[in-house]
Amino acid sequence: MAIARRSAVNRIPFEIWLQIKELIASDDSESLYSINRAWFEIVMNSRYEVLDITKLNDRTVSRLPLLRDSGIARRVRHLSISGMALQVSLLKSIMGESWTEFPMQRKTLSILNRKIRTLSATNVLNDQIRLVSEIISRLTVTEYTVKWDHVEGIQSGEIIHSSLQAAILDLTWLAFGSTLRKLHVSAVPGRFHAVVSSDVQLVCLEELHLHLLQKSSDFQFAGIQDVFPESASSFLSRVNPGLNTLSVQCSSNLDLSSIFHQLPGFKSIRRLDLKVLVDHSVLADPCGLESFFAGSSLKLRHLAMALCHRAVVFADRVISSLAMSRAVIPSLENLEIDFGMPHPELANTLLTELHSLFRGTRTTLHTIILEGIPLSLVDLKTLTSVFADGAAGDALQNLIISIQTLTVEHVAVLARNVPHIRILGIVFMRHSFVPDGPVAAASEYRTHLKAQLEQENIQWTLHDISIWYLCRTVDTSRWDLVSLFPACFPTVKGFFGQARTEPEHPRSALAVATMFNTSV
Repeated sequence: MAIARRSAVNRIPFEIWLQIKELIASDDSESLYSINRAWFEIVMNSRYEVLDITKLNDRTVSRLPLLRDSGIARRVRHLSISGMALQVSLLKSIMGESWTEFPMQRKTLSILNRKIRTLSATNVLNDQIRLVSEIISRLTVTEYTVKWDHVEGIQSGEIIHSSLQAAILDLTWLAFGSTLRKLHVSAVPGRFHAVVSSDVQLVCLEELHLHLLQKSSDFQFAGIQDVFPESASSFLSRVNPGLNTLSVQCSSNLDLSSIFHQLPGFKSIRRLDLKVLVDHSVLADPCGLESFFAGSSLKLRHLAMALCHRAVVFADRVISSLAMSRAVIPSLENLEIDFGMPHPELANTLLTELHSLFRGTRTTLHTIILEGIPLSLVDLKTLTSVFADGAAGDALQNLIISIQTLTVEHVAVLARNVPHIRILGIVFMRHSFVPDGPVAAASEYRTHLKAQLEQENIQWTLHDISIWYLCRTVDTSRWDLVSLFPACFPTVKGFFGQARTEPEHPRSALAVATMFNTSV
């Protein structure tokens, strides 16, 4: 019998067996009941761990009734919902067989609006939405992703939204707000307040990601503070002071003061991502970022700032965005900054600030991504000189940087100042035979660079290299240039985070971003 039990175990894939061993006691390792029960737990968790109703299709709707079972409902850990999906589901029920996909024709839109005018909010709240509401009330998820955008131009907007807010948004906070650990909110400005308006204390929240969506027809809409002027501070005041990750993303001109003023209250932030278009009003405010970097950034490990200073003219307005350079950030490991191609007169100021920042981090910084300021050869020497000594140089492992031109002199500077980096990414602006020189013919550039590299005989233990022209995208990947490096640096084993052989469909920018644990 024992032999039969052991043979049953042997038929289980080894990876699954390792998971089973973690779920059962050591003295039960030969119990078929224990093994089958553990297998059942693994299968059920993998099937129901994520509840995705961003697409409320027939398959999703058919699965929802199963979650009325408390034993299944407790397995859901990540809930994703979409206002658009729920709205479309309601519109389908209203239109019936005459339903058509967006964009609607004028005649169809007229029929829809007439039907909506004859319906009360109670009637609009159809059986599917009631079911979703019932299921949400049973959940205790720890991760919640909500994307709240709506189809504009139809009279369903406010009727449906009021129903959904009561049945979905308000209910989620009551159901699992106090146990939530990760929150992702994406919303158009007019709906942002509805998503976050609640009195529930988010006492367990560890990660907060805010994304203000841009409507295609409106490029100058209000920012977060204008959308809920009184609720921004209220919302953040209910967030766990021990928050360790904060991400704010917006492609419009938004006023971040209501968020920045709350930053100093979060003493445990380890990851801060700011990808926003800012103007001088944000940069001139000394109470936000400066206060945070001065006293609350001791545990910061990952900092990503994409600050496009399109409205900035004077250098003093950009200083506060780099106030971190005057603070001590002893634990910073990953730094990503994109200045959005600032005005030329700002370059010296920004580079000075960065140099000071590098000196402050010293031995902890192992990944740097610096874009938006194409460096001259002199600037490259100055910025990287901080890492030329043993302690700081040993720590730095990964580097992506923008430069004006790419020549053998640039390679020599990097090999000398950052000799221990393993992964290198270069974005260069123009072909030239000499550093920061005039534009050269692209057809002759590769031959010239190859001859220079072979002649110099630079010693460097580089493992992976990526080169892009003008910007960091898949389409601008220069496989013809990275292929020159293995002959000169035998330690190079990969291009763009992949094997040295050029793939059929290169995904260079994505691959390198994954290696650097950042975004493209």
